[in-house]
Amino acid sequence: MERFFAKVIVTLKNEVKDNRALVLDKMLKNLEIEDSASFSTGRFYTFFVSAIGLSAAREKVEYICKEILSNPVVEKYEILSIEALK
Repeated sequence: MERFFAKVIVTLKNEVKDNRALVLDKMLKNLEIEDSASFSTGRFYTFFVSAIGLSAAREKVEYICKEILSNPVVEKYEILSIEALK
């Protein structure tokens, strides 16, 4: 078994209103820092998995994202990277 290091970001789906992002945009505009920053908020995860090969590691990371890290009704996830450790 090999060890892999994964980086994942979870954000709201495009059709879901991101209230935190709207507040941040409004604050920057009110403070005259930026007229339209177009924030989006989310969560960034890093974690390790054990698997036999990169393909199996990707399957495991996908499962973790779908079943544990995200709510598929309102959120989407993106696997930024999966790297084998030496």
